[in-house]
Formats: sequence, C-alpha cells, structure tokens
Amino acid sequence: MSLRKVAVKGFFWVAVERFGQQIFQFIVFIVLARLLEPESFGVIAIVLVVISISQTLVDSGMGQALIREKVISDRDRSTVFWFNLFLSLIVYAALFFLSPFLAAFFESPELKDLIRVVSISIVFNAAAIIQRSEFTQQLDFKKMTIAQVPAVILAGLIAIFAALNNYGVWSLVIQHMVLTFISSLILWVQSPGKIVFEFHKSSFNRLFGFGYRLLISELINTTYQNIYKVIIGKLYSASVLGYYTQAKKMQEMASMNFVGVIQKVTYPLLVKLSTDKERLLSGYKYVIKTTSFIIFPVISLLLLFAEPMVLIVFGEKWVHSVPYLQVLCILGFIYHLHSINLNLLKVLGRSDLFLKLEIIKKMNTTLAIAIGIQFGIWGLVWGQVVSSCIALIINSYYTSKFLQYSIYHQLRDVLMILILCWPIVVIAFGSWHLFPISSVLGLSLALFSAGVTYLLFNYLNRSEILSLVIRSIKDFSLNDGKV
Repeated sequence: MSLRKVAVKGFFWVAVERFGQQIFQFIVFIVLARLLEPESFGVIAIVLVVISISQTLVDSGMGQALIREKVISDRDRSTVFWFNLFLSLIVYAALFFLSPFLAAFFESPELKDLIRVVSISIVFNAAAIIQRSEFTQQLDFKKMTIAQVPAVILAGLIAIFAALNNYGVWSLVIQHMVLTFISSLILWVQSPGKIVFEFHKSSFNRLFGFGYRLLISELINTTYQNIYKVIIGKLYSASVLGYYTQAKKMQEMASMNFVGVIQKVTYPLLVKLSTDKERLLSGYKYVIKTTSFIIFPVISLLLLFAEPMVLIVFGEKWVHSVPYLQVLCILGFIYHLHSINLNLLKVLGRSDLFLKLEIIKKMNTTLAIAIGIQFGIWGLVWGQVVSSCIALIINSYYTSKFLQYSIYHQLRDVLMILILCWPIVVIAFGSWHLFPISSVLGLSLALFSAGVTYLLFNYLNRSEILSLVIRSIKDFSLNDGKV
C-alpha cells in the first residue's frame, strides 16, 4: 500500500477518534455548561493545569522515542513501562503532599481534595504508554479509536448524571477520571503487552537520550501554555477564569483537533521520508495546505458568529466569554503553522534544536506577559496574540534551513486559501444585519450556507487544495473497500 493510502487510512481512524469524541464531548460540554456555574469551570481549570504539567513530566519523551524505533523490542517495552509507572507514582505522591500549598496559593480550599483525586489519572495514563506508542508507531489508529470513543461517551454520561444530582465541580472531576481509566483499560484489553519485570540501562539510555530534550521542551511548552490560566486564576475570580477557559477551549476545539489528527498520522509517515528531502518537502506542503483549507474557514466562522453561538448554545450566563473567544480566534489562524513547523525537528530527530527553540520562544512569552499584565487581563490576552506571531517566525527558522521552506513561502502557499474565505465574511455580515440569528435553526442555516459558499468558491476558482482533498477521499474510497 502506498504511503498516501496508508496516510488516508490512518487519517480516517484518527479523525473518527478525534472528531467522534469531540462531537460527543461538545454535546456534554453544552449540557454541563448549562447545569454548572462558570466558577466550577474556573476551579477545574486550575486543577487540570497542575495535572497537565505533571503528565508531561511523567511522559518524559519516552513515548515519542518509542515511536521512532523501527522495531520496539521487549527490552525497550519493559524498560519504558516500569520507568514511567514508577515516575507516575512519585509524581502522584508529590502532588498529594503539595496540594494544601497549591490550594493556599490560589486561595481556594477545595483545590486540595480535587488535586489529590484527579492526580490519580496520571498513573492510569502511565500504565498505557506502551500501547499508545506501539499503536501509533504501527499506524494502527483503529484500536486507539476503539479505546477512546467509548470512554468519552461513558465519562460524559456519568458526568451529566452527577451534575443533575448537584455534584458541582466534582462532576467535571468524575468525567476526567472515568475517561482516563476506561481508555487505558480498553487499550490493555486490546493489547495486554509483553511486560516483564526488567529494566535495561542500555534501552533507557538510548530512548531517554532522545526523549529528555523533548521532555524539557514539552515541560516548558506545557507550563507556558497554561501560564495565563495560572495568572488569571491567581489575580482574578474563578468566574473570570471560567469565561477565559471556556473561550480558550472553544478556540482550541476549532484549531487544534484537526491539526492533532494530521500530526498523529503524518509524524510516523514523515519519519519514513526523513532521508528524502524532496519528498519530505512535498509532504510538508501538502500538510500545511490541507490543514489551512479546513482551519481558515472554521476559525472565520467561529470568530464572526461567536456571540450567537455562545448565547444560543451555552446560554446568557456565558456571554462574557465572547470577547475572549473573538481575540483568541486570531491565534487559531496560525496554530497549525506553529505545530507543523515544530514537527519537522521531531521527524529529523533534532530534539536538541526543538529544545533550543522552546527556550527562545518562552523568553518572548515572558516578555509579553511582563508587559501585558500592566494593562490587566486584556493586556494578557492580546499579549498572547503578539507573542504567538513572533513565535511563528522563530518556529519556521529550521524549516527554512533544512527544507528551504521559509515562513514567507508557507504564507504564500496558503494565501489563496485565506482569500477564498472572504465569502464567509459577506454571509456573516448579511446574516447579522438582514436576518438576526436567534435560534439553533437560524445559526445552523447561516453556518451551512457559509460552508457551502466556501466550497463553491474553491470549486469555481479551480482550487488546487480542493483537488488534493478530493483525490485523498478517492484514495480512501478505492482502498479495496477496506478501512
């Protein structure tokens, strides 16, 4: 099977996993947003910041190192499993004892028990690191889909039941715990794993030698991705953090999910092309154009229809999240370019350069925070936008150096895609001024009309990327009728 067909097959299953769970999670998100108060989402946001940083430490880059292996040996498998499981237990113990201090820092006593419970999920995730790495390395995304989607559905239903019975913020805790436990359990049922009680220093040195730089990079990146939540949680009320967090979550659902699907499929594939720079460049251009074709119109719609979306879907109590969402959408237009440029260094095995870029970018972010905080919360929000634009130039440096594909050439390649989004602006303007949107039906018709118009304009302009997407769909449909 050609790499294109392998990619299309993998894309299908990752898309089913990612979008299947996201559609259901979005439905659950809507229900919980109507049942719970913004304060609950603000409090859980702080908890998940702590868990996210801790989870990155536990992952330690070993999973990414395993994916790069042509064959994962039993020695590697056992070494990584026991190391990560042991590390997860140490991290859990640390969080258990640190939780009172974190609760005092954020002046929120309930954080103590919340952190102690939610941090158990770190151990659940560590227990399934081998299965996740192996399935990714083998491009067997179907099994990961089978593990993730049922877990999302069950966790969502239980969380709604808990919210209806006045569990408040604990409804969100239950959702997170059930999701991580069930997904890890199903992965083990599908692939019990050939784990023996062994630890091999040679395997550890080789894998950690690649992974530790990614670990430091990811720790820095995860910390700085969440630093705004930490600052807002410390300086402002839980309600304000709740508004910001939900706006950020909506923006990320629109910009990060499709990119996540593409990255998950293309990373192991592009590794196979890493010695052929011509094919590697062709692959990167394809990835950038494909993601832009989807991301640009989706973010445009989210930006323009932010207010009716929030009011109709989540209710009036969330209206204060609209301005945050509109500003954060600007980040959504360039997120995929950040991610794709950085992915090149993983593909080429240059974790040292990956770390170097992260340090430089975080100096940029620190400066943006130091200046932005002087102007209140809006200074922080707009500071993200400015620092993100600067970071994109930094991220593209090595793409230009290794593939001669600079940020200028990347933006030139996606410019026409962005231009063809302008009909959406016309429809949005007309919808607001001629046909006020006040119902789910009206919002759905406006979004559908904008989407159809976008595709029509691409077709009439004989868009190259539309042809590529159609060809990929044909590759999937002609793949012997199999997925």
